[in-house]
Amino acid sequence: MGVSGLAMTRLLVSARGFGPYRNAVDALARRPALRFALIAAIPVGWILIANLAPLVQMVAISFQDRYPVPPDEPTLWTLRHYAAFFDTPHYLSAFVRSFVFATLATLLTLIVVFPVAYYLSKVAPKGRRIRLLLLVIAPFWISEIVRSFAWILMLANRGAVNSFLDLFGFPGLPLDLLYNNISLTIGVLYLTSLYMLLPLYAALEKIDDSVLQAAADLGASPVKRLIRIVLPLSRDGIVGGCTLVFLLVIGLYAMPQLLGGPDDTLFAATIGQVFSRAGDAWPLGSAFSMILIGVALGYVGLFALLFRSRVPRGSA
Repeated sequence: MGVSGLAMTRLLVSARGFGPYRNAVDALARRPALRFALIAAIPVGWILIANLAPLVQMVAISFQDRYPVPPDEPTLWTLRHYAAFFDTPHYLSAFVRSFVFATLATLLTLIVVFPVAYYLSKVAPKGRRIRLLLLVIAPFWISEIVRSFAWILMLANRGAVNSFLDLFGFPGLPLDLLYNNISLTIGVLYLTSLYMLLPLYAALEKIDDSVLQAAADLGASPVKRLIRIVLPLSRDGIVGGCTLVFLLVIGLYAMPQLLGGPDDTLFAATIGQVFSRAGDAWPLGSAFSMILIGVALGYVGLFALLFRSRVPRGSA
């Protein structure tokens, strides 16, 4: 132990003779609830201040007639900003389109990522799984904006995809792959795959290999093992991954702006456009945000309720 370590130890030992310090240590030793409250104070405070407080403020703004309110005028409360959502077909169509697109993108992400997660957790050698997982995660260290521009370069008329197809004489080139649902779907799939991969990997890794081996010895085909063993035992990972991906897609703003076309505007981008306007922008945008958050949470809550794991009563 170095000099500084010895000095710190002596300081702590001498502090035990200090009355307030000794009383505090004794109180923590006798009261587990107090220890838990002390440990949980920082994360709970962070959740309240950084997450809940802005939402509460946004809820209050959504019911105000205007914001900010001039100092010499009273605050008027109204529901007209929520009513504007239902009275404007443009807002409703963008809202419905966002939920349909997010649902399909989540399903596509699950279909594409599940084989990757299964390979990493069950097929790849155990000594290489962590390295392969890190290799898959590495591209996500780059900013979302940078990756979006990378896909623009890939899918452009003279980009890598069209140039590669041109080498093989593919007819009808260049393909229109950019600023439409194709480019938006590819970009969203690339962006959200990590959030699907990690829950699936964690759930699949917990499945005992001996169970799959026993099913194979009893004559179960790979398809039967997948349907009757792998999917039921990985249900929690599927629900968790789908929930994360859906909530991420429903709130995407930058990538749809960069890769989508004018007819592919998602509701988050519509909210951004509302906030950029003058007049009642803040109350109207806050109301739309609350509608989006409330419906999205209810949507994924219903999904989790329908597909939750059904553990028999009394089981461990």
